[in-house]
Amino acid sequence: MKKTKFLSVAALALALGLASCGGPTGGQESGAESAPATAATTSVAKPKITVSAEGDKKTLVMEETVQLSAKEGDKALTGVEWKSSAEAVATVDQTGKVTAVAPGTASISASLEGYNKGSITITVTRPTPTATLHFEDADHFAADGWWGTGDDGWSPENTRSEGNASDLKCIAHLDNGDKETLTFTSNAAISAELVIMMASSDGVTDMSTVMDVKLNNTAIAMTGKALAATGSNNEFKEFSLGTQNLINGDNVLELSFKAAAPYIDDLAIYSKQQATIAVKAAPAKERIEVQLEAEATGLKAYIGEDTQITLTKPTDTTGVSYASDKESVATVDETGKIHGVALGTANITITKAGMYSTRVEVTVEKKVIDGEIRVEAEDYTNEETPAGFSKFTDRTTGIQNGHSGSAYITGYNVSSAVTLNYAFTSPKAQEMTLIIAGASHYQMNEDFVFGTDCTIKLNDQVVTPAGEAKIESNPVMGAPTVEVTIGNVNVLQGENTFVLEFAERAPALDCFRFMPITQA
Repeated sequence: MKKTKFLSVAALALALGLASCGGPTGGQESGAESAPATAATTSVAKPKITVSAEGDKKTLVMEETVQLSAKEGDKALTGVEWKSSAEAVATVDQTGKVTAVAPGTASISASLEGYNKGSITITVTRPTPTATLHFEDADHFAADGWWGTGDDGWSPENTRSEGNASDLKCIAHLDNGDKETLTFTSNAAISAELVIMMASSDGVTDMSTVMDVKLNNTAIAMTGKALAATGSNNEFKEFSLGTQNLINGDNVLELSFKAAAPYIDDLAIYSKQQATIAVKAAPAKERIEVQLEAEATGLKAYIGEDTQITLTKPTDTTGVSYASDKESVATVDETGKIHGVALGTANITITKAGMYSTRVEVTVEKKVIDGEIRVEAEDYTNEETPAGFSKFTDRTTGIQNGHSGSAYITGYNVSSAVTLNYAFTSPKAQEMTLIIAGASHYQMNEDFVFGTDCTIKLNDQVVTPAGEAKIESNPVMGAPTVEVTIGNVNVLQGENTFVLEFAERAPALDCFRFMPITQA
């Protein structure tokens, strides 16, 4: 049997040590003691590339160029790789030459092996425009008749005190059916980029959903064109219509709006070709004016009756047309005669070629008949309004359709027992029919039943409804007013007290009507 030889532990260690060190030539003399191994890593800092622009020119006009250089201290570097962070704004070739493409900013970087990257920011602007035209000079058309009425639309006296509109004026509150037609002359046929200054706090991802654009009756595609959100509706930025062909003579740019649109300020025209461009201001127009009662802001009509619209301008009503936006409330014929249909409000738009249109609000009410006693539910000051009820003095919230007075109260905050107290006078003692006018509100998710959900008292006597007396649930904002007949009650001559006691919930209330059973 063959014998196996074993190395001693010391011999094995020595053999391994010599192998790892490469033997006696591995850096120490043969037979010398081995020194402890020490791992040391030395990090050498890379120099950084310094990028500079010739003449320190870091702001360029579109199509302008500038040469960049890359250095380490005073030493020029070669073999540098150049790159732009936004080639749509500025490009750079491998010699470091930058070409401005479109407005914006781009970071131009220089890279080289063994060096930390360097960069420079280049800002690109537009050249001075060939012409800047104000949209205030456009021919305005508003489908709803609101041009030139303070903050809704533009009017010469409506200046803006904030933002960057060029002359602190702009066109605002454009909506479906509105149009802007800007006419300008050019003394040469040229190609030019058309840029509109616009402002929108929300932005528009696809302008084709907002407006159609035509130049000289030829459509300009809007599909996919976007306007990024601006800081507010007072901060304007560029929206390009692209390069278009202008004709020698009159050019007509028409914007037709299909939805609520950004605010618009100026039209800037950029061309490399020489031309003289000037706006042709829209013909001066007068506004149609409606004759109103002193201090009134609209007209009043009654259900089943006619009311005539009288114009102070124009005196010649030939060609004047009228339209109601809510014929379920009020209709209007070609002569301007309004017919009241139901409780509520409607807007009548009045137009005539060559004039700015206008609109007038018509409030349709039930006419007070002889002997009727009407107690308005809102007869409290804001400070006196009972706990749980809120008072509204306009038609923008709550009962928007047909409340009889200038305000109403709504009980969506009622969560405990609440009492409404009223007093009224009657010229004689008489039996009358009590009718309560009110509406559901958005928190009223069950029918409200008079006599069950509230107790009615007249002169301390409980009034029991003669039949079903309820306001049906309609949990929306602006539910229409309904009239609920409670039944016949005995009214005293002189002062009467009228009380409603609610338990934990209440509807919106308009008025309480005491109607004569037989009319004189």
